[in-house]
Amino acid sequence: MTNTANGGASENYKGLLIQYCQERGLDQPRYTETQLGPADAPQWQVKVSYGNHVYETPEPVTGSKKFAHQIASQQVLAEIDSRRESFLAGEIVETTTVSAPKTEDVSIAVSEPVEVPMPLLSTALTIANERLTSAQPSRYRTLTDAEFSNKLSTLTLKILRDLLTEAEMDNITFR
Repeated sequence: MTNTANGGASENYKGLLIQYCQERGLDQPRYTETQLGPADAPQWQVKVSYGNHVYETPEPVTGSKKFAHQIASQQVLAEIDSRRESFLAGEIVETTTVSAPKTEDVSIAVSEPVEVPMPLLSTALTIANERLTSAQPSRYRTLTDAEFSNKLSTLTLKILRDLLTEAEMDNITFR
């Protein structure tokens, strides 16, 4: 995590957070810091604003302001990864209002719940993700996380329904 020999971070977390924001069409993160402690041993309480999120370091960071920004960025990226992992695990991470998808050429009828084996769902999700990311490379992606997630879930459901329809026509069942 840190290189104690020079008091610096071993990886450029601030740069990684800037890249994360750029890939999602967000403004660059903004840092606001409050100095605590004396000038010869400063501690920094850092607040990072990115997208519609604001993150504040739980405890002051000892060292230079630059180092405090790196630590805050590292913590933000860890929080983002945690939310992503929770989302993929099916846990509700936060309540976000997502507008209904604009009507495109994809129409999905609401029907009775269907049980789908986890490996099949995982494969469909991977295929949908590959289709979406190959159609628009991440460095040029202008979608927010919510928009991308919405498109990903819609495409995953379409792939699953198409697969289940074809399987039913060929009298194939899944267990």
